[in-house]
Amino acid sequence: MTLIFTIVAAFPIGLLIKSRQAALLGFLIAGSFLFTLQSLNLLLTWMSGGSGLGGSSGFGDTPTGPFPVDFSQGEVMAYGIVNAIIFVAGIGLVLLGARVRARRTATGRPDQVVDVH
Repeated sequence: MTLIFTIVAAFPIGLLIKSRQAALLGFLIAGSFLFTLQSLNLLLTWMSGGSGLGGSSGFGDTPTGPFPVDFSQGEVMAYGIVNAIIFVAGIGLVLLGARVRARRTATGRPDQVVDVH
């Protein structure tokens, strides 16, 4: 969910929102909300015995027994690291979009053709 959001929305957010700080803040707020939904969906799917894409579970075998549930700490860390990489890539795309917008709107560009007639 966050990967699709980052690929589809990060660059346009940076390109369309005039303030770079507002674009970053908007991306981070929307991304954080989606990350929360994604994590909750993954956790509930895992605890109910469901499977995700590809037929595998998010955090190993489905829990059986009472709380606290046993889980693999390595898989949780990997989930966090992968999502952190996705967020960093999204921030880079937002900044790239802002840079492209700034170059397009810059006045006095040397490649700008001026009609003198």
